Formats: sequence, structure tokens, C-alpha cells
Amino acid sequence: MFDDGRLHLHVANLPNVPGYYEVWLINPRTMEMFSVGVLGDGADELLPLPPAVDLQAYSVVDVSAERFDNNTAHSGESLLRGTLTG
Repeated sequence: MFDDGRLHLHVANLPNVPGYYEVWLINPRTMEMFSVGVLGDGADELLPLPPAVDLQAYSVVDVSAERFDNNTAHSGESLLRGTLTG
């Protein structure tokens, strides 16, 4: 996390998927989640976070494999999960 509210994500060795990679924040107590953006082609991505997000509650980052199917919900196919660090 950067002080300006951006999430820096560094990923490696993601499998090839027929769609795209989406990044989510998850509240591990309630399992509520919301999307914070899409990964590009590189290993590093900077994603802006909503200003009012509670990072104490939404402390888990998830990268999912998504299909181009007009479904905005998480696909259920998590490729990576980790905890936010400052």
C-alpha cells in the first residue's frame, strides 16, 4: 500500500487464462469482497483504491481468473491470495 491510496501489486507466474485477471479486496471475517481493478500484462500494477475503504477490515487481496461473460461477480477461481502490507 502507498500512502496516496494506491495498491501496488507484484505478481509472477500466473497461469494463462482465456479471459483476464481481476483484483479483489476481501473482508476475511465476512467474506464480503469488491473489485479494485484488472491486472495488465506486466508483473507490477498500481491500482487506486476507493478513499473510504476500511483496509483493516478488507485486508486480503485476491487475484481471480475471469471470463468475458458480463458477470461482475467473482468467478470463484482464485489464483493468488495474500494479506495487505504497508
